[in-house]
Amino acid sequence: MAVRTLIVEDEPVTQRLLALRLEHIGCAVVGAADNPRDGLSRFRELHPDLVTLDIQMPEFDGLDAAGLFDAIRSEDPRCEIAVITASAFPAHRERFLKAGAIVYERKPVDFRRLADQLRKYFPDLQRSTLSPPRK
Repeated sequence: MAVRTLIVEDEPVTQRLLALRLEHIGCAVVGAADNPRDGLSRFRELHPDLVTLDIQMPEFDGLDAAGLFDAIRSEDPRCEIAVITASAFPAHRERFLKAGAIVYERKPVDFRRLADQLRKYFPDLQRSTLSPPRK
């Protein structure tokens, strides 16, 4: 059974790349949002198994991300959250992992590592055969 996934990411190219890579390993990307307000609305509408969450978006910082994260976790504790961000602040990483994020991956994303981390929580996901993006 595919892992129903919602992508919350403001960059359209990153949204598409994440969707392609996640679908390749067996996720069903059911929606995307480019801001936290729409992300919460789409979450409530779609009831995904997994949300990928960028914590740095225009007019959205780590504290706002924490609020969105907490809202999702309180409404559906079974929904897993993978933080995928460019944030290099160790306090952000620590805060989200302590709060229950299953992944805290920095951009640029190592998709093999991401797939391995997700498989710990969703064992039916396929191994990624995609090579890492070129730098």
